[in-house]
Amino acid sequence: MKLYKYRCDIKRDIKMLVENKLFAPNKKKLNDPTEMSFNDSEFLDFLDKHKEHSLPVKKQFDDIKDFTKKKCGIFSLSKCVRNELLWAYYAKGHKGFCIEYNSDIIMESYNYELETKNSLLKYKPLVQLIEVNYQDSYPVFTGDLLTDDQTPAIKCLFGTKSESWKRENEVRLIFNKYGLTEIDYRAVTGIYFGMKFYDKNKKADVMQKLQGRGIKYYQMKFEDKSYKMDFDEIEDKYASAPKYISNNLPYDNISWSGLPSEYPDYKEYKKFAIRALEFVRKEPCINKIESCYISLPPNPMIAITTAVNDDFNTYPIKIYRFDIDITTNEIIPRRFQRS
Repeated sequence: MKLYKYRCDIKRDIKMLVENKLFAPNKKKLNDPTEMSFNDSEFLDFLDKHKEHSLPVKKQFDDIKDFTKKKCGIFSLSKCVRNELLWAYYAKGHKGFCIEYNSDIIMESYNYELETKNSLLKYKPLVQLIEVNYQDSYPVFTGDLLTDDQTPAIKCLFGTKSESWKRENEVRLIFNKYGLTEIDYRAVTGIYFGMKFYDKNKKADVMQKLQGRGIKYYQMKFEDKSYKMDFDEIEDKYASAPKYISNNLPYDNISWSGLPSEYPDYKEYKKFAIRALEFVRKEPCINKIESCYISLPPNPMIAITTAVNDDFNTYPIKIYRFDIDITTNEIIPRRFQRS
């Protein structure tokens, strides 16, 4: 899903993109004083009437409220880049810019093969996407929302706002912790300059700082004799720049396991592993390659274990797995896995 973040501070916000960072504020930092308001009166009455049996449920309810108020981070985006009100409110009166994110890439970089029942993590997955629902009254919180899967409760608490906010067409990424975190740079797919972003030198400076990432650039405009907004793609001044590489990790001293060195085709299989390591060493959001495992034929497979940058209490290990196709001389990536 392509989602949009309206921005006003060119120096601060471009610096964040250059550093591959994202800031997810907590509830206190949001601009709506009714954030995460809900009606739990009937639910609390029920708990009060069944005190002798409801303590575990009450604790779970208190934990979820503590998470929403004190721990989680909320990154708010919009489904629309053509919203003139959002350009006025959040992009310095059309003088700022808008960032286009691919939310699937952000979520994959956190939620790779996450086992939702893993007891090591209380709130799962690490990032959830919630589309905001708009209504005139608070959402009703009931006991049915408290299950092993916290998603329904999270949607109730984070995914409801007043009708007056409907114009924002909001989608939220809910992180398991608030603050600054690293993201996969490939999640940033476009930059839209506002109607009043006139300075060509500043545009070129943005392109220079973000060169090699495959980002598309656009200029916002109004359609002829119309209030409707539109945009034109504009030339990237650094389109021919070398491809950006966020990592170049060494793997000289990693541990090897699986296929024994005396195996007849060991050298050939190790060549496949080296190709996989050359791929993995450039992957974002990891800080060390720990080991490489090569499984025995007839179904040879490579598993490369890496250490994860742990800004948001992620699991510490990410495993990259590749199947080896001897007939085509290819390595085929699987979905990445937590361990």
